Amino acid sequence: MVPALLLLTATAAPPAPVNELRLPPGFSAKRYADNPLAPDTYTMAIDDAGRVLIAGRGYVRALVDSDNDGVADRAVDLVGGLKDGPMGLLPEGDSLFVVADGGLKRYRGYNGTDRLQAPELLVALKTGGEHDAHAVRRGPDGWLYLLCGNNAGVKKGTATDARSPISEPTAGAVLRLSPDFKTVEIVADGFRNPYSFDFNLDGEPFTYDSDNERCSGLPWYEGCRFLHIVPGGNYGWRSPQLSQTWRKPPHFPDVVKPVADLGRGSPTGVACYRHTQFPDKYRGGFFLADWTFGRIHFVPLAAAGSTYEGKPEVFAEATGTSGFAPTALAVHPRTGELFVSIGGRGTRGGVYRITFDQGGTNPKPLPMARRTLDHSKDGDALWLRDAAPSPRRPDPPPDEPRRRREALELLLRHRDKLDRGEELIDAVKANLASHDPLVRAAAARAAVALTIPVGNVPDGKLPAPAQLAVALATAPRDPSGALKVAFGVLHDPQAAPADLLTALRIVHLAHGDLTAKDATGTVWEGYTFRDPVPKERAALLGVAIVKQSLREPALPRAVQLELTRALAALGPLDGRPPRGAAPETSDRTPQADDFHYLITLARADARAVRATADEIATVLLRLPSKITAQGVTLDRHWPLRFDELLRQLATRYPDLNRAVLEHKAFGQPEHAALVGPLKLPPKAAARKLLARAQADPKYAWTPRAVALLAELPRTEAGATLEVLWDRGGFEEAVLRVIARQPDACDVPKFLVGLKSLDAEIVRGSADALARSLDAEPSLVASGAVRALRRFPDPKTDARTRDALVTLLQKYSKEKFGPDEKAWAAWLVKAYPDEAKALNASDGFDAAAWGKRLAAVDWTKGDAARGRAAFTKATCAACHDGGGAVGPSLIGVTKRFGRNDLLTAILQPSKDIPPRYRAVRITTNDDKSFIGVPVYEATDGIILQTGADTSARIAGTDIASKKPVELSLMPAGLLDKLADTEIADLLAYLGTLK
Repeated sequence: MVPALLLLTATAAPPAPVNELRLPPGFSAKRYADNPLAPDTYTMAIDDAGRVLIAGRGYVRALVDSDNDGVADRAVDLVGGLKDGPMGLLPEGDSLFVVADGGLKRYRGYNGTDRLQAPELLVALKTGGEHDAHAVRRGPDGWLYLLCGNNAGVKKGTATDARSPISEPTAGAVLRLSPDFKTVEIVADGFRNPYSFDFNLDGEPFTYDSDNERCSGLPWYEGCRFLHIVPGGNYGWRSPQLSQTWRKPPHFPDVVKPVADLGRGSPTGVACYRHTQFPDKYRGGFFLADWTFGRIHFVPLAAAGSTYEGKPEVFAEATGTSGFAPTALAVHPRTGELFVSIGGRGTRGGVYRITFDQGGTNPKPLPMARRTLDHSKDGDALWLRDAAPSPRRPDPPPDEPRRRREALELLLRHRDKLDRGEELIDAVKANLASHDPLVRAAAARAAVALTIPVGNVPDGKLPAPAQLAVALATAPRDPSGALKVAFGVLHDPQAAPADLLTALRIVHLAHGDLTAKDATGTVWEGYTFRDPVPKERAALLGVAIVKQSLREPALPRAVQLELTRALAALGPLDGRPPRGAAPETSDRTPQADDFHYLITLARADARAVRATADEIATVLLRLPSKITAQGVTLDRHWPLRFDELLRQLATRYPDLNRAVLEHKAFGQPEHAALVGPLKLPPKAAARKLLARAQADPKYAWTPRAVALLAELPRTEAGATLEVLWDRGGFEEAVLRVIARQPDACDVPKFLVGLKSLDAEIVRGSADALARSLDAEPSLVASGAVRALRRFPDPKTDARTRDALVTLLQKYSKEKFGPDEKAWAAWLVKAYPDEAKALNASDGFDAAAWGKRLAAVDWTKGDAARGRAAFTKATCAACHDGGGAVGPSLIGVTKRFGRNDLLTAILQPSKDIPPRYRAVRITTNDDKSFIGVPVYEATDGIILQTGADTSARIAGTDIASKKPVELSLMPAGLLDKLADTEIADLLAYLGTLK
């Protein structure tokens, strides 16, 4: 073995409780490791000996607590040469399994202290991305389980065994590898991006999957879900194979319902607490880490049929704006402490340990139930016994439904070895009518594979439960037979709600499932069929579905939603379908349901789902207030899908623009979004908004509403524009308006516009200033030259640069082209004070540095010494490891010449790449934060405020957010270096490839 490199040492004080976490009474947290021992940690694992292993970009290392004081004081590298940051680690015996660099790999010779040699690749998958392959764990059946996000590349052909529960996967999946690693199976699919998973005391796997956060507020949005993974189960996500953002709702009969929905967040670590150090309530429950909000949830588990239920609670939460972004959880096998790693996206790394302070003196791990996937004669008898429904009794054991489901799964797995006698047939058929959906689904898969007959549905008769369960399983392969069963349910005026949901889902699957190929990426993903429906069949389905929608008493809301979804997918119908009911919308209905009904109105036959233009206008105009009242968070896809919906509604209901404009509720700022798509007269709409604003001192203008004022003469809207400019926060919106009708009094505003990071505003301001020629030439010159620096790309920024050059030419009478250096030299001669201010904004003395650098002998630069200079200048803090503060320096000398590279170091604020531009956040209590956004959504932002500091600010706490033109990289980093060290530094940068 090769001795591992002693990477770092740290002088640590005795562990003290940290105060940045809020924990239940009796618990305390202590910091086990921080930067630089644990930089930007992606994942973590603890081996049976209690060694803590962590991984991040380019490293896997063991943290060592040499003096046993509860704080790691050094780290040793175990794996070298990694390109990715591993997102899965499993130390086991003399093996270390690592998910990185193109798949799941196994390193032999692991002992926690020696560097490991070249690994073997067990399965090739995409790694390194946030939706790629992630966690790996050993299952209680001896198989190796691997969790994969929806971009990991799991596909048909990944499974190498015909017994695999899934053969043609959709989206993310759970894989398992046989103990000899020769067989790969796909256990379950339909995940979006779960990062970790674990097994409970019963040996059942669970994971924590992400929400489709950009769809927040849309009908298909679901929060982050805690999921029980069952063989053959599907969990609803369909991208990239079948759709982009629409997901199957949890009430679909072929979707495994979540154990709990935890709302918005970013799921990371998952750990079942199988130990005795924590109190009884935590034993066998799950801890779930949320990266975005800096929380650790706890979910206790109780049996619920063949699955489980549990109500989540917050166990640990970051206080204030602490940079606590948890990435992994692990229970220490000896102490029972909960270890938590933090990091991700370049944020501060570290490891904490959470202890119950009144825990016993001899805590022990709790054993997990052992399982087997192997076949045996004794197993056959046991599975048949467990699968057969037991006689009714007052107090059946709580695990009976779960054991029945598992027995059915094993009977299906080993069907080629079974005696297909009456006992087997009876056991499977009896479960096809089970009230437990997971038992029923397992029985249906077994019945199909074993070709167990369930009989035909007589014309005009209601299908038996067994026929309905089998039809759902066979609909993709036998659409005509499955549709006959579905029609039997849809024609029954007393059909049960659950049976109706199953029949409607059969209709989807018999027509290739939802999402027409040309609907991918649009609002119609969940409202179109993939395959066309014959007109005669569509008419028959339409009649049956409309009749169900008219039932009294009204069906449950989920069924009503699905009836209208089916009518939307069928579209216009031939013949004369019965007149359907208007969708139920009111002040109390969820806005997402209203959105769903608007979609169906835009697509369904107008006779089947009916509403007048005035009724639709009422629903549309009520949405903004309903969103506010219901506390709905909208994200970036909501306005995009809303715009698509509005355009289709305008086509289907030509009178809708009249109804909206004349509606008494029209005129709120959010209604500006209706103007273009519905083809409202923009001038009339602008006057209505302006009138509302003038009557309401608290009118909440939005940038889109301000933009509408461009339709009005300045004499009509000018006073309001001035008020908005003086109020602050609307500068860019006002600039867009006044650029269309510039006035001499606007010159100071257009000078401000030259400072914008928005290319369109800079162009508009430059054009307006070029037309007026009334500005102070020195201010125009310095503002335009500075803007040229912000838009340096000759291709993507060509239009903006041309506008700035035209402006400079008109004010200077010079003829330079888009050459920033030429204009900067001219500025020095024409306006030396402004040029000096331009270069000295970060304290940089160009003349002094020019003289100094000219005297440096670059040929004597030494790369080995340059590494020390790199550290001395503190470059490594932000650029060594892909942190969020500064870009990677690999290949930097190929991208930049020496002079340009030195300029970037000496004047870091001169040209800041968009990815690393900082923002200033001011909170409602007047605190201020400056940093680079590493995560941003409507409900909050995480800023990297320094090399090893970050801040989390809730959306509701943000008073203002503005771009900052200064780089977080400080000027003067080379001041502390001698000339020879600068030459060494440049030589070292040349070795980074």
